[in-house]
Amino acid sequence: MRVNPRGYVAWGALGAIWLASRSVIYVVATRPKLLGDIGEYHHWYACCFAHGAFPLGDPTWQYPPGAALAFWLPGAVPGNYVDNFALLAVGCDLAITVMLCARSRRGGSPVGAWYWVGGVPVLGVIADARFDVFSVALAVAALCLPARESARGPAAGWARGTLTGAGAALKAWPLTLLAGTPPGQWRRAVGAAAAVLAAVWLAFPHATASFLAHQGARGVEIESVAATAFMVWRTVGWHGTWVFRFGAWQLSGPDVTFAQDAARVCFLLAMAAVIAWSVLIARGRLRWRPEFAADAPLAATLLFLITSPVLSAQYILWALGLAAVCLAAGQTTQRPVAVALLAVAGITQIVFPAQWPHLLSGSALITGVLVLRNVLLVAATALSWQRLLSAAANRGRGPCAAVP
Repeated sequence: MRVNPRGYVAWGALGAIWLASRSVIYVVATRPKLLGDIGEYHHWYACCFAHGAFPLGDPTWQYPPGAALAFWLPGAVPGNYVDNFALLAVGCDLAITVMLCARSRRGGSPVGAWYWVGGVPVLGVIADARFDVFSVALAVAALCLPARESARGPAAGWARGTLTGAGAALKAWPLTLLAGTPPGQWRRAVGAAAAVLAAVWLAFPHATASFLAHQGARGVEIESVAATAFMVWRTVGWHGTWVFRFGAWQLSGPDVTFAQDAARVCFLLAMAAVIAWSVLIARGRLRWRPEFAADAPLAATLLFLITSPVLSAQYILWALGLAAVCLAAGQTTQRPVAVALLAVAGITQIVFPAQWPHLLSGSALITGVLVLRNVLLVAATALSWQRLLSAAANRGRGPCAAVP
């Protein structure tokens, strides 16, 4: 067997960049003045999780019951809670990198691993200072199953569905992975995901009810696409403002109810569109391609991001993780979308945390930066779906050909 020295150098460089960048992120994430949400997680552990309870009375508790494991574990092991949480987050980051590297060695491309290693610092410290990286790790694991199994093996459908359900038990968004289920695995994947979620929900019914109630009561977050017009309007005379509720800054004032209702309608329409896509693929009305296993979840996730009334900075990490898997697979329709998402991540870091106080104070310049981010995110979503549907409708090309 021939040894490729260049390959070892490339992987060594990737490891060195990962180690340097994540060391900086870890140091920044654990600084006392920058604890942010980790401090809130510690509070929940001390008051509730350490005693076998959920913080159901805290309106900032916005998560499915499975998320409790991510907040309980750093306090259950010896050491400082903040340091343990940051180490666990960086560990998930490392696991994602390793899975992307392994996927590239199974007929894929190293571009995905490089994209992830470089993309996380572009988004900033929030990538590893929030617990979203845990659900991203489960999503990447589901999508990086060995190629043969994910294409044909019956066990792959169960495995993918189980990992999808586990990710959704932490944070609901990994359910979008089901949009990339191959036609022959739909029942197994959905059944496994439903079984995992049902087990978690039945084990913690009160926590599940709290999660659903709090989600239904949330308003329009100022970073969301739905809030964009109001953010611009405020710079020229809108008399509304924003208030801190349910752990986020939300719009408050005239016409906000209309924006909230419109966002919910759009979110439901997005859900219907993704379900329609899945049904058409399952019935053979649209042509299935192997690259859709990761491409479709990315397109679905982007659609939910732009229609959700809540769009926190760390949510961009979901899209970066899925884009990395698309690139690691080798064949994908989403290359230009992945490039656009890097720009979205960089602009997001400018808004939060770099210029967050100025956004809250109504700065026209930073509001313009936020508008640019949201417009670019909407454009990336439209491009993602255009390329996905074009590939699915084009029956004259090979099964693994990528859209140019």
